[in-house]
Amino acid sequence: MEMQSLFERVFTQLSSGAALLTGDGKFVRANKAFCALLGYPEGGLQGVWEAEVTAGGEEAAARQPGAWAPDSLTPSCTMEKRYLHRLGHQVCLSVQQTLLTQAAELPEGFEAGSGSVYLLEAREVKALPSAGPSACASELHHLISGYSRDIIAYGVNGILEYVSPASLHGLLGYTPEEIAGVHVTELVHPDDCRKLHRENFRDSVLINCRLRHKKGRYIPFEVAVNRMPTAIDGFHKDVYIGRDMTESERVQRALRTSERRLAQTQELARIGGWEGDLAAGEVILSPELLRILDRPFSFRPSFRGLVNLLHPEDRSHAIGSLRKTLEGAAFHFEGRVLNRDGSVKYIRAQGTAAAWEEGSPPRLQGTVQDVSGQKLMLQMLEESVDRYTSLKRYNLDGIVSLNVSGIITSANPAAERITGYSTLELIGMHFKDLLHESEHDRVQSVFPRIMNAETLEASEIRIRHRTGRTLHLLVTPAPIFVSRKQVGCYILAKDITEQKRKDELLLKSEKLSIAGQLAAGVAHEIRNPLTALKGFVQLMGRGCGSADLYLRIMAEELERIESIISELLMLAKPQALRMKDCDLGTLVQEVVLLLGTQASLQNIEIDLQRPAGSGPWIRGNSNQIKQVFINLLKNAMEAMPRGGVIRVGVEETGETDAAPLSLVRIIDQGGGIAEEQLRVLGEPFYSTKEAGTGLGLMVSHKIVEHHGGSIRITSEMGVGTSIEVVLPAAAGA
Repeated sequence: MEMQSLFERVFTQLSSGAALLTGDGKFVRANKAFCALLGYPEGGLQGVWEAEVTAGGEEAAARQPGAWAPDSLTPSCTMEKRYLHRLGHQVCLSVQQTLLTQAAELPEGFEAGSGSVYLLEAREVKALPSAGPSACASELHHLISGYSRDIIAYGVNGILEYVSPASLHGLLGYTPEEIAGVHVTELVHPDDCRKLHRENFRDSVLINCRLRHKKGRYIPFEVAVNRMPTAIDGFHKDVYIGRDMTESERVQRALRTSERRLAQTQELARIGGWEGDLAAGEVILSPELLRILDRPFSFRPSFRGLVNLLHPEDRSHAIGSLRKTLEGAAFHFEGRVLNRDGSVKYIRAQGTAAAWEEGSPPRLQGTVQDVSGQKLMLQMLEESVDRYTSLKRYNLDGIVSLNVSGIITSANPAAERITGYSTLELIGMHFKDLLHESEHDRVQSVFPRIMNAETLEASEIRIRHRTGRTLHLLVTPAPIFVSRKQVGCYILAKDITEQKRKDELLLKSEKLSIAGQLAAGVAHEIRNPLTALKGFVQLMGRGCGSADLYLRIMAEELERIESIISELLMLAKPQALRMKDCDLGTLVQEVVLLLGTQASLQNIEIDLQRPAGSGPWIRGNSNQIKQVFINLLKNAMEAMPRGGVIRVGVEETGETDAAPLSLVRIIDQGGGIAEEQLRVLGEPFYSTKEAGTGLGLMVSHKIVEHHGGSIRITSEMGVGTSIEVVLPAAAGA
């Protein structure tokens, strides 16, 4: 018992490593110092074959029975041996091997089975010339433990026994003590564990997985696992080298995001990319370029095949541009590409040639943009310019453009012909220099409203020709907008001088025609007062009755004759066209009075309804207005050969947000006018009467339109016709 206690104390308290081995090389027991030399905990080597921890070629020698053990003649020997440290590096030990005793003679607690038992005493060799690899391994271990950015770990059957401290704490927040004895799967994300179980580990494998940080979050790692088999079935040693992929994944995500945004930008801009080797004939096209070319994503053309997609007329140009690019020029090409359905698309291609490696043939790379929309817009713009140029050049009406100051900036040939000035003379001239003196004030007041697009109505003006004669023009303004801002206006001018002269002749002819048609009625109207006058003169000659009474009646009859003749003369003789405020109700009443006798002869009653007192008031020429209503009432009378009633109404009307209007409505009881005849009523030389010319209604339309009004005619066959004459009320009325 004392012997056992003594042996125990000596064995465990030796400062050098001590171990007991069986004759066939299995550790029976190793003290704490020996285990520490090889990186094992106390008791960690018990039952382990010495050959498993022997390094290099010495391992094979150690496997031979008795190869290392001293014989009976030399019970003790000393040698230097290299062992495998638990962390994988080699340790060089000075070992004294002694045949201790037979196993049967060991103290209790040191059973080793049958056979011999040997004692190994070992000390680490610090620096020996022959131990270069071991020294390097030690230095490498020091560098890995303190400075490696990657996590380097060692484990048996997946249980971690060593992890490089610096990188472990820096990347995952653990200390080596917290990790020792932990199975690797406890650090791996559950989803990635399933992937690990599916791996078939052999010599080495590279795995991407997520490792749990001490704070609970997961960090992406790339882990290289190197498996080292052991002689013991069911045991394996693994070396893990883990690299933090956080920054790499961030870069990859940024790259993917950049690529996605680039693809989206290319799609929005309709720009595709390409690159290729002209010598090899290969070319790579981006997805957007394949869409532009109307080809599937599987399309992999050669340069020749790519050129064949172009319109036949553009292929030689593209080939020439490629050749110039190989000579150092920038590649630029615009042309047409043929879609699969045969339609044409316009593209613009740009690129450069560059050698990726010194001495290698140059590679081409560049972009292709779909410019079909731009081409279409350009064509439309060119066509628009051509149409505008043709419109100005060949238009019979004059077209001039003015800036906001009223300066002429352009003029067409018709404007030259109308004014007598050349285009060069007109450009830079103020429009007022062309006006008749009487038009200055009126046009000057209207011009600001034209430049604000407030008035676009056509109006008549007079200008001075270069020769000095006066011309009548019908001008229509049209604003010019650039970037939503009015920068001037066009003036479309039609020479109506000859038309004005013809209209005046036509008006005069119509007046004379109306005067002639009224002659019969006027003659009858005058004959009655003359008969009365003749009778009173005869009575006065005989001295019958009261002379004063006769003279008063005779004076009234003479006044009636005078008024009828005055109306007739006013219609017949030419008058200057003067516009003034007129009482429309009074004008219509005078016309009814003038035609009343003729209507009575035809058994027609004219029923006039007008507001009490004066009004409504209009601005116009009374003579022309009377001419209109005489013509319309005469047409109504002619439409009623069997007599009847013509209703004439005068009233003032108007609509919300509109100027007040004056309305004269004439309703007859004639046979009516067919719908197809109504469409052409008012055209020259078209009339519903056999002997009519249609000029009367045409003149009436012109007069009313000149006064800013309109004539509306509705009719129903067998019922009659209604004519409405609408005239703007006088200002302030």
